[in-house]
Amino acid sequence: MEGDATNQEDILAVLPESRDDAKSLKEIAQDMELEMVSYADWIRVERRLSSSLRTLARWGFVALERRQREEGHKFWYNAYWKTKPTGRSSGLVAGAGEGGI
Repeated sequence: MEGDATNQEDILAVLPESRDDAKSLKEIAQDMELEMVSYADWIRVERRLSSSLRTLARWGFVALERRQREEGHKFWYNAYWKTKPTGRSSGLVAGAGEGGI
């Protein structure tokens, strides 16, 4: 089930389209029904999911904002939501010639 966290289409399916409804990593993982029984499971899911979300953000499919929790412990987290890519093709594969090294 770990491989599911890297499927960009599955991630996009559970992300809201509004900044106001943005979700945390934990909320995204729960909506995707990823198995997080133990702390080690959560770490694996978190690493793979955050890597996929960073890639989607780099491609322009996802936006993120750093937020601080309002209640309880005031820890910081990233909130994610879907965006429409501008100036690029709508596919999920990075196009050739985008200025890579």
